[in-house]
Amino acid sequence: MNNKYLATALIAVLVCASALGYLLYNGALSNNNAAGTPTNLRVFIASSLIHVVQNMTQEFNVENHCNITINSSGSNTLYQQITSGSPCDVFMSADFKWTKQLNASEFLFNNNYQNFTSNTLELLLPKDNPQKITSLLDLIKPGVKIVVADPSVPAGSYTNTTLTKIDATWGNPSSHLYQGSQWHNYRTKFLANVVSYETAVEDVVGKISLGLGIADAGVAFVSDAIYGTIMGAQLKYIPIPLAVNTRGIYSIAIVSTTSHSDLAQKFLDYWTSIQGQTLLQTYGFGT
Repeated sequence: MNNKYLATALIAVLVCASALGYLLYNGALSNNNAAGTPTNLRVFIASSLIHVVQNMTQEFNVENHCNITINSSGSNTLYQQITSGSPCDVFMSADFKWTKQLNASEFLFNNNYQNFTSNTLELLLPKDNPQKITSLLDLIKPGVKIVVADPSVPAGSYTNTTLTKIDATWGNPSSHLYQGSQWHNYRTKFLANVVSYETAVEDVVGKISLGLGIADAGVAFVSDAIYGTIMGAQLKYIPIPLAVNTRGIYSIAIVSTTSHSDLAQKFLDYWTSIQGQTLLQTYGFGT
């Protein structure tokens, strides 16, 4: 009788041990699977930021066990995608008005966005510079072919603002910054020489760097010029004077539909940190 009870007890112990082992094994396996699957962070970025963001993604991915998926385009296009429901965790805009509008429409996490850097404009020329362009005034000569970003994207909007500034100052006899009659109606003359409006500032750089006579000059961000220099692009650059240049303010925000707010916050914090600001300056962005 005692042997019977002992055998029953042993069987019960074995069943419990097996069950416990099964639970532990499967629990450990589940944890390992969770640890082995990187979190996908979807980041929508203005096209002018593509190179600087790509510079930091690998290190950030390793440190945070994640995978940053980049969607790059004009800030206005990204805005439209977000408001149309495209999955997005973080939005980096080349014009803070788009994040401001998202915030007004309650698309931002905790109703918050931060301005984190800036950019200004510069003239881009083919290396051989066939039109011998040396100043803004040369751009309105007959036969000069200019490529600019479309006014719907930040680089194009800022170019438009700069043209307006020139008319209101250098070309305005009543302005204390008046530069003479050669600047009269500068905006109209400039636009008459524009042969292409690009939907992304990268396309402006691309057409100029081809050096195939498609364009004699283009207007892009200083950051594009710096990156071109870093990569050995066959380009020349002419600064646009601060008196008429336009400073664009970039902003970053977490989108309200994110499922990874903690990770998105780490990504945002990187760009406002000393490390992030130093990287931005290396690529020609301001603070």
